[in-house]
Amino acid sequence: MEKEKMDKIISVVFASLIAVSSFAASAETFERVELDKDRTSVQYAGPIKSVTKSLEGYKWLGQSDDMNGGVVFEPHVNNSFGKNDTETGGAIMVRATYYLYDKPVKEALMIARQSQVAGFVEFYSLDSRELQLHIRMVGADTFQAFSSDDQYQNPAKNLMTYKKVEEFNKSNYKDKLKSARDSGMIF
Repeated sequence: MEKEKMDKIISVVFASLIAVSSFAASAETFERVELDKDRTSVQYAGPIKSVTKSLEGYKWLGQSDDMNGGVVFEPHVNNSFGKNDTETGGAIMVRATYYLYDKPVKEALMIARQSQVAGFVEFYSLDSRELQLHIRMVGADTFQAFSSDDQYQNPAKNLMTYKKVEEFNKSNYKDKLKSARDSGMIF
């Protein structure tokens, strides 16, 4: 009888610890740091290289196993590196390929620089600065990201988690779709 009481107490304490730790994780706050809007990768090369080397060459699936999107980062040799008269002269760059299920849907050449969200590295598209990710590594197989530098104010809603995976999810729908001829649309 005494052992059963002790087991129940331990179960309640353990459940409480889990609840408190998950609340503490979701209550994490982030700070914004004012940085020069024209900052280059070279100024913060150490932290940036650390993050890019951790990301490159792996498949990263967003948030949960049933999420249907991911990203792969590959190194990009910047031929303009060191040329101060070009926009990319001081830039560390990566190529990001975004996936929907296991199919690539967008590829972007991205510049890495220090994020204004403390502890994060910003990746923004060379073609469109609206396409951006502010990333921090959380262990060797996980990273967290905001999709813009103003989302840090509501991390419970905006902070995304990506996990390293061997393969992206396959679509459940592609086998169910019929071609136009099979569906009767073409006679």
